[in-house]
Amino acid sequence: MTYSIGEFSKIVGVSEHTLRYYEKEGLIKVNRDENNVRVYSDKDKLWVETLLHLKKSGMSLKDMKQFIMWGYMGDETMEERLTLLKNHRKKVAEEFEKIRQSLEFLDTKINFYENELGNCFS
Repeated sequence: MTYSIGEFSKIVGVSEHTLRYYEKEGLIKVNRDENNVRVYSDKDKLWVETLLHLKKSGMSLKDMKQFIMWGYMGDETMEERLTLLKNHRKKVAEEFEKIRQSLEFLDTKINFYENELGNCFS
């Protein structure tokens, strides 16, 4: 199935401006019809969803571009893509651990203050 930029924007949940930016930056390659109008497909949906997950995980634009470029090159770049993803996962796991520790600290402080306030009214 194919979609106009407006339809596709609603499906993937990003603005038309963002889709044009992704295309300009080489993050997605968009087909055009005989009138030079952008035409998106279900395959493009998978690419954009991948981009959004990589972005949410904090991957740099440079690494996202590299990953996407290798993806368009085909199966011969699978090893490179795997290495990039593993390296990025390691960074995300390290950040996750820092956030987990901070959350644990906050919970400890919250419990302390809740207990102290509870003791004041006892």
